[in-house]
Amino acid sequence: MAFQQVLKHVYGGESPWSTAILWMELSKKKYGRYIKACLDHQLVGFGGIRIECDDAHITNIAVLPEYQSQGIGTSLLNELKEEAKNLSCHSMSLEVRASNQQAISVYQSFGFEQVGIKEGYYLSSREDAIEMRLKF
Repeated sequence: MAFQQVLKHVYGGESPWSTAILWMELSKKKYGRYIKACLDHQLVGFGGIRIECDDAHITNIAVLPEYQSQGIGTSLLNELKEEAKNLSCHSMSLEVRASNQQAISVYQSFGFEQVGIKEGYYLSSREDAIEMRLKF
């Protein structure tokens, strides 16, 4: 599965999602949307949202390391934001690793604000997650 390979490369060889969980997320067309970023017919990134009432929760934005810092993640986030608005959502939410300052800065530049902390959220490292929200 191409999505799983992107996740493995982004997360240093180990995907945070099992193939079964990823497949389940991708198959929820009524409650979620996934978009791909491709260059020369190769998947280089993807992003997804899951609709929860009037909130579009970002499940993942992943871009292969060699394609990061080229605006691909920003484009994915812009497309997800437009899709959320088209689905009549009033906000977007996400969790991000507390140590991922690059991603936090990108989300803040889009207007996301920190709304909480989930202590020990990431099972493999017990790292905290920063909860962020953007209201439309």
